[in-house]
Amino acid sequence: MLAALRRAGFDTVIATPHMRPGMFDNQRQDLLDAFERMRPALGAPELPQVDVSSEHYFDELVYQRLLGGEAIPYPGGHAALVEFYPVDFPRGGEERLFELKCRGLLPVIAHPERYRYLWKSTELLERLVDAGVATLLDVAAVVGKYGRETQRAAETLLERGLYHAACTDAHRPGDVLDAVRGMERIRTLYGDDELHALMRDGPAEILAGRQPE
Repeated sequence: MLAALRRAGFDTVIATPHMRPGMFDNQRQDLLDAFERMRPALGAPELPQVDVSSEHYFDELVYQRLLGGEAIPYPGGHAALVEFYPVDFPRGGEERLFELKCRGLLPVIAHPERYRYLWKSTELLERLVDAGVATLLDVAAVVGKYGRETQRAAETLLERGLYHAACTDAHRPGDVLDAVRGMERIRTLYGDDELHALMRDGPAEILAGRQPE
């Protein structure tokens, strides 16, 4: 999969294994140890540079880990990837995201196009973006990988300028092809500048802890 990503043009990949108690009971140190065990295999010239973070499911336990330094932010420690239950936004979620911002950690919302409460209205996401939260598109969504509703939501959020960056969300080699198709569709619809902004400029700003423009 990493070799396929390199062939697709990726020079850097950040692995984000899930941290979701009850489903993926991954602890910070366990993930870091696993990455260190894999590191010797990552030096081949046909592979991109690889680093590690985590996709943090935003429940009470993981929120406390984010506050207490027991999560795995993006490299540099300025931003953290978070995901939500797809049916309901958590009570108090806006305040908690704001608290992370106040503590110097930029929240980055994973694949908002999958959250059903945003299919009807983008008002919540607009408030979060106005408050300084960043958003991350799964590019395969724009070619229908997750169904028509998710594709339609991704297209709406793109049209409204509510994405700050994009990723592949690749879990297996076959996912890379879907990501490439998604990038080509974005290029066709919005041009090279938009693709560059989503795939390179936006991620660089997020790693620096800044919400991309």
